[in-house]
Order: sequence, then C-alpha cells, then structure tokens
Amino acid sequence: MRALVVEDEQLLNKELKEQLLEEQFTVDTAVDFPKAETLLIGEIYDLVLLDLSLPGGDGLDLLKQIKSYDKDTTVIILTARGEIDDRIKGLELGSDDYLSKPFAMAELRARIHAVLRRKFKINDNEITIGKISLHLDHMQVYYDKKPIGLTDTEYKMLRYLFLNKNKVVTRIALSEHIWGNKVDDRFSLDFINSHMKNIRKKLANSNAPDLIETVYGVGYKLAAHEA
Repeated sequence: MRALVVEDEQLLNKELKEQLLEEQFTVDTAVDFPKAETLLIGEIYDLVLLDLSLPGGDGLDLLKQIKSYDKDTTVIILTARGEIDDRIKGLELGSDDYLSKPFAMAELRARIHAVLRRKFKINDNEITIGKISLHLDHMQVYYDKKPIGLTDTEYKMLRYLFLNKNKVVTRIALSEHIWGNKVDDRFSLDFINSHMKNIRKKLANSNAPDLIETVYGVGYKLAAHEA
C-alpha cells in the first residue's frame, strides 16, 4: 500500500517513514504544505499521516483536498494542537483518527492497523478466501494451513488483490503500489506480468485454486465467491 507522511519535524518525519516501511508501505514524504499538495495532485494514497501545523499552509485545508481527490484515502492526524475544536474539525472533514504528540510508535501502528481494518472491512489481521489465508501483520500466505513461499513483491501484489477482492486492479495501479512512480512504466508493467505468472505458478504448485482473473488490456481481478 502507498502512504504519505506530511510532517515538518525532520526527525519525526524520518521515524514515521521508517515505521511505515517496516509495515510494507511504499512511502513518500513532505515537510511543508506546497510539497504535500504537489504529491497529492499526482498520486493516490491508501494512507496519509498528516500534521496540522505546516509551513506554507494549514493541515485542515490539506485534509479537505485529500478528501476531494479520494474520499476513501485513510487519514490519521498527528499534531501538537490540544484544542478540542481541532479534533472535532478534523473528524468532521473526514479524518479517520487523531493522535496528539508526543505518541508512542506502537500506538500509531495499532491505530493504522485499526483504521485499515475498518476501511477494508477486515475483522482481524488475516484475510481468508476459501482455504487461502493472507496475513497482514507479517508477510505470510497459506493454503490449507500450509505456507506458500512468495517473495516480498509477490506478497505485496497478492495482498493488494486480496484487499481489493472482486474489483478490477489495473497493472499501473499494481505497479505504483509496489514501486511508486519511480520506475519506468514499460519496465514496471513487464515486471508485473512476470511476477503475476510466478504467483499463479506457486498457487498452482500448492494445489490452490486460481482465483486471479486476467482482465485483458486492463489488469487483474481476484474473484472471491465466499459462502
């Protein structure tokens, strides 16, 4: 998944990025309002960690823009502001959670897991479709309780399809989810096709059903017909 950290304190910005990288996010960062605004215009993010007091603008105004671009983007506000009005205003504008500084990174991780479970309608840190189960808090996939040995990239691709089950996911969306916008389109799309073949082969070798449908000219869909 893709995340954006908007925080003007350089050390905290770096720490937040490191935490998200450990959670298998692709991460962009901004230390002021203009940079964050530019990134949001060109990219779609699953998660934004947003400071309210920013050089060059107010975080609440940025929150309005985030929700106007994609109302489903998860936003957690991080701020030293203690006024109850700011908390209420942020929630009214569509933020999903609110943490006052200083906070423990363990609490932030718990909040991130909680809001993403709500977003994707997941009861815990495991998604199960038939006999295939995918764990969100560690990079493991099982079929009939037996592990399937996927690479990091293959896991991230399959996780994205699981989170967007029964939806068509374009190859470009998968590419940006894995590498952001830092890789040449043709190069990354060729890699997507190659990795998808490997995922299907490993699922087949584990006797798992092929739930991944190719939508020709567009991308893929994980067809989950749960009882």
